[in-house]
Order: sequence, then C-alpha cells, then structure tokens
Amino acid sequence: MGTLSAYARLFRIEHALLLAVAVLLGELLSGALPVLPLLLCSLSVPVFIEMGSFALNDYFDVKTDKANKRHDRPIASGEIAPQAALIAALLCYVVGIAAALPLPPLALYITLIFAALSIAYNFKLKELPLVGNKYIAASMAIPFLFGNLVVAPIIYPWILAIALVAFVAGLGREIIKSAEDMEGDVKHRGARTLPVVIGKKNALLLSAALYAALVPLSLLPFAIGLRANILSLGLVLLTAFSFAAMAAMAARASDKDQATLISLRKTSLLALGVGLLGYAASLL
Repeated sequence: MGTLSAYARLFRIEHALLLAVAVLLGELLSGALPVLPLLLCSLSVPVFIEMGSFALNDYFDVKTDKANKRHDRPIASGEIAPQAALIAALLCYVVGIAAALPLPPLALYITLIFAALSIAYNFKLKELPLVGNKYIAASMAIPFLFGNLVVAPIIYPWILAIALVAFVAGLGREIIKSAEDMEGDVKHRGARTLPVVIGKKNALLLSAALYAALVPLSLLPFAIGLRANILSLGLVLLTAFSFAAMAAMAARASDKDQATLISLRKTSLLALGVGLLGYAASLL
C-alpha cells in the first residue's frame, strides 16, 4: 500500500482525474458525448499524459524537491527510485498517445503537441521567466477545448471562455508557486523564473491582478451563450468572490510568508473547481 500511495503522489492522481472531468465537461457543454469507446479514450488521454508529465517533473526536480523539503515527493523521499519513475513516465506517455489515435485529428494533434510541450517544460521551459507558467496554465485550459473537439469540429464560444478562465486562474496559481519555490529553483537548477527576474513581491502583485481579472471573466461564459440558472450563477459568483479575496491576499502578502503562498495556491484550485461545478450546473 505504501508503494501504491507513493505512485499516486508521483502521478498527482487527483490532478489527472480533474483533467478528465474537464474533458468530460467540455464534451457535455458542447452538446454531446462520443460513443463509449471514444469517450473512454478521450478521458484516458489527459489522465496518462498528465501522469507522465508529473513523473518526469519529479525525476528532473529531485534535488530541488530535497532542497525545498518536499517530503510529499516520493523520489525525493526515497520511496521511488528515479529510474522507476522515468520508466513509469515513458509508459504513461505511450498509453496516453495511443488512446488519442482513434480520436478526431485535431484532438490527436493537441495530444501530441502537449505531450511534447510537457517534456520540454520539465527539461527546460520551467526555468524560463513566465514561459513555464504559461505552459502549465495552458495545460489547465486545453482539456475543455480538447473535449469540445472530440465531439464537434468547431470550438464553441462558451467553451473558449471557460478555457480562458482556467488559463488565467492557472497562470496566477503558477506564478505564486514559482514564488514559493524560488530559492530551491535558483540554487539547484539555476532557474530564471519570473520571481527571480522581477522580484517575488512584484510576482505576487501580478498574481493578484490575474485573480482580480477573474472576477468579471468568470461570468463571461454566461454572457456569450452558456445557459444560466440560479445554481450555476450562485456557484460562479462564489468563485468570483473567492478570487477577489485571493487577489487582496496576494497583493498584501509578504514575500517571506510561505504559509500564505501555500494557502493561496491550494485555495485557487478549490475556487476554480467550484466555478467549474457552476458551469456544469448549467446543464441542469
């Protein structure tokens, strides 16, 4: 059981399942579901590509994770050997790409592009100012577009708007994570992340601005065609208020207050999840 738990943490299985839910939501909000074999393939793609990417991330980041005292990282803690993690990553990429082969060409192209980008991110992009943050944000947005393209040849405006919300939320979250991990990233990878280039406090102010932008952006899908009801509006408004509060917290946060940075990073994912539930409630 310890080994299973370690691999679940290596793969960040909860993130993988969230991406599958995002694909399913993209399909449902596009008005249809594919036949069962294609549905299973479409949900498997983000799960396995994400699992491979996170396993590869921990393989490259073992020294940084040790420096940052990330005892939850199973390679850094000694629970999984680096070679085993690398083999697991490769197998996950193979399964994820294979699952995309029966899907429409645009969905397959997205799979190949983001699989390649995830490898480039883990190898080098994450060390560059804002580039790595944008990739992670894009990886949070693309499942909705992917799901849309599995069932329809065009992208619907409200799906694009939901993807934009996910991108902005993900970008704000990743900048905060870069600020949180700055010391270890610089010492062990020589990284030139955004907080290194512009300063941690300025990076937090940028995250605050992104979170503030989500207050009106979160309502955009309803403005351009997504059906609204009391439950969907209520949940999305709760998300909007949450991001407004997080914007204020990020703007006031000290660049040495690691506890606040960790709280902001975790809460932003929860707030985004509530917003996605609100968009899903439009189907009721």
